[in-house]
Amino acid sequence: MPKVSIIVPIYNVEKYLDRCVTSLVNQTLKDIEIILVDDGSPDACPRICDQWAKKDQRIKVVHKENGGLSSARNAGLRIAQGDYIGFVDSDDDVELDMYERMYAQAKKYNVDFVMCDYQRIVNDEERYIKTLDIEEGYYSKEKIIHDIYHQLIMRSSIEYGPLLSVWHCLYRKSFLRIHHLEFDEEVRWSEDNIFSAFVGYYAQSFYYMKNEALYHYYQNDGSITTSYRKGSWNVYKTMNIHLHQFFDSIIDYDFSQQLNYHLIYYACNCLNQTGLMNEFKKTKKEISALLSDNELNRTLHTVKDLSVNYKLRFQIWLMKHKMSLLLSILVRRRC
Repeated sequence: MPKVSIIVPIYNVEKYLDRCVTSLVNQTLKDIEIILVDDGSPDACPRICDQWAKKDQRIKVVHKENGGLSSARNAGLRIAQGDYIGFVDSDDDVELDMYERMYAQAKKYNVDFVMCDYQRIVNDEERYIKTLDIEEGYYSKEKIIHDIYHQLIMRSSIEYGPLLSVWHCLYRKSFLRIHHLEFDEEVRWSEDNIFSAFVGYYAQSFYYMKNEALYHYYQNDGSITTSYRKGSWNVYKTMNIHLHQFFDSIIDYDFSQQLNYHLIYYACNCLNQTGLMNEFKKTKKEISALLSDNELNRTLHTVKDLSVNYKLRFQIWLMKHKMSLLLSILVRRRC
């Protein structure tokens, strides 16, 4: 049984795949398995995966019909044999000692997961370290409740809390399986948000390796923040509904305001995406449809204790009063 399983979901990334897999097969921790999940990729990725499997017996390849990132990660999770499980996006790579260092901390502190920092790389040139505004070190359940729960889903500033992305974490497999933690396959984008919220709620402990930027996140064109995606609101609203279905039943902590912040965050996300549309009329039509959503209207009129800057406060006021024309002008000027 390997110490660590590394799951790599793959779709249409032939330009980056070799770079990613090279960083994994050369890990200083040798007792690993690498699960390459070809999610019905239409390019050369299926062939590249099979070529790598022939070179290294630690590599397993799963070929499946396209089902999205959540589906691909779940396919890897179901066959993973390692004591701990990591996820790497196929257009990223990692430090060669990432999993040796993270596994050592996981075993030393006997935690449910370990989290490190990461390098953000823009256009393959500009690099800077992203660190979290929480303390480094060991988090007991008591410390998780005190320091993490109030920002587990979303902060009052309409920003993510510290537990979000899965690719700079290492999870104990038994912890994931005891709590039946998989990725929500109805949520095609930003799926880390819902998975990490459940992880953070259930975790009895974790360890944060602050200032150790072991993961390399490449910001490429066409990401969720640089492109308009039709149907985004329905996906994000589905995520919010699923979060409600879980957290509304929790009696030991009140997450209701965070769920309101969460819906507003993704409404703002969708609104800003409309500015990337090629016609003003289409932008205005999309914004009008968004602002007619009943659940969003309820949330905008009931949310409390927002801690946002004046620009965002003004935008939320415009949303609350359905000022679609002004919002259309605003978001298109930003793009």
